[in-house]
Amino acid sequence: MTHMSHVLFAIVTINEYWSWLKGSFIANLFPGDWYNGQSTNGSNGFISDKTNRLIGWATMRQLRIRPDTCRMINAVRNLIPHCFDSYTASGEEKGIFYPGWSINETTQNYSSSINEAFAYQTGDKLDTCIYVGDQTTYSAGGYVYEFRGSLSDLHQDLTTLRELQWIDKQTRAVLIQLNLYTPNIPMFTSVVILVEILSSSGIVPTASFKPFDVNDFESIFHIIFAIIYLIFIVYCMIVEFYTFICLKKSYFRHLWSYIEIGVISCSWASVGVHIWQVKETSRITSLFHQTHGNVYLNLQLLAYINDLFSFLLGFCCFFATLKILRLCRYCRRLAILSNTLSSAAPELVSFSFMFAILFLAFLVLFYLQFNSFIRDCSSLLRTAQMLFEILLLKFNASHITGAAPTLGPIYFTLFIFLVQYHIHKVDHDGQDMFITMFKRIQQCCGSNDDSVNRVTFNTSPVVITVSEIVDPIQRLSNKLDELMAYTNRNYKNKKIRIAWNDPTVPALSWLVKQK
Repeated sequence: MTHMSHVLFAIVTINEYWSWLKGSFIANLFPGDWYNGQSTNGSNGFISDKTNRLIGWATMRQLRIRPDTCRMINAVRNLIPHCFDSYTASGEEKGIFYPGWSINETTQNYSSSINEAFAYQTGDKLDTCIYVGDQTTYSAGGYVYEFRGSLSDLHQDLTTLRELQWIDKQTRAVLIQLNLYTPNIPMFTSVVILVEILSSSGIVPTASFKPFDVNDFESIFHIIFAIIYLIFIVYCMIVEFYTFICLKKSYFRHLWSYIEIGVISCSWASVGVHIWQVKETSRITSLFHQTHGNVYLNLQLLAYINDLFSFLLGFCCFFATLKILRLCRYCRRLAILSNTLSSAAPELVSFSFMFAILFLAFLVLFYLQFNSFIRDCSSLLRTAQMLFEILLLKFNASHITGAAPTLGPIYFTLFIFLVQYHIHKVDHDGQDMFITMFKRIQQCCGSNDDSVNRVTFNTSPVVITVSEIVDPIQRLSNKLDELMAYTNRNYKNKKIRIAWNDPTVPALSWLVKQK
């Protein structure tokens, strides 16, 4: 299956996709012979790795768009008879056709699987769910072909579908769905292989493998811990309800109140989703045992439920971790983090605002520049993910330089210097090559780093040399020096005034007598 997915991602045309279906894909649906040429009669139902068992059969579902669904200007309407827009649920084709997408019945006889491949079926009949692809979200219905029969039969059916142009200009997505069962673990796997055909004739292949275990509680300890957790959640509900009665409207003015609500809500939502998962698992496993895995079982819904349950557990852990941080405020050493974040909140907000502006600017720049050349820039979300990977120094610059040999390195360098690289002014900044270059540029532009601030007193001038650009610690040191100079000046003036009015001072006794 891994080799098959690697070949899939190299597909760029419809002809290559048909070749992949007739060659690599259907060959992996059968166990084949052993390495020594012996037959695998005892491995019927398993795929080529002889470890995973195919539940029922695989299906190939196509979603189409109706013709003339896009707008054309009047100048080219006579030149282009038909226009096919991108996929939308409102513009989906749901008609029933004969082989070859004909509205009239043909005289040639085809197999039942070929005839059914040109008839639209709803999601309720197929027992399928909507699927979220890279380009858009696809409905649960479609035109379905089932991979049933021997290897020669499948090869002949695919040849016939290709001759009848089952995939044509109106096709926008082809989903291959199959379900596997690994008895050694045991574990189910829902496999979805999607090929999205863009209105610009481009092809975007993706594959999704979602394994999940149907046995959540494998021992009595799991059940005990789950009961203890639910008791703790009930206790938290009682405490929060009492707190709400005491505080009333002011209860919602505290941030920690929302965290407590998040913990309680996600926990009970996880319980509800888990009950739903258990019921769906019971239905699938009972049907699997009754039919011995010889009928098509759609595990897509069970995979979605398992993902939703994992998301809720993740949020529960997130809110619980924040709750632990709140409990750590009673420890002086552990409370340093929360106190530091509280003190630095204005600076963090201003930094986040400036970072968001710079990041958004580069996000739009990379998306508009490399949308048609780099797969990671096919959408704004994927582009943002790529930029965050660059910030973490996990990137491949060859894709950027290959897409734009001149502008690509310039954009990449600007992003590194303006977003990631930050200049810190320290006492030994001359040892940093980049800061030294920056200082040289400032000097060439007429700017000088160092300046002399003079603080003049009545007795003598005190010269304090400081830097115009200093860190907070150096600025504090300069302020302390100014405070000490001011204190010394006032202290000396006060001593002179006291000595002048004191008759016991020998040096001033004559001046006092004269006075």
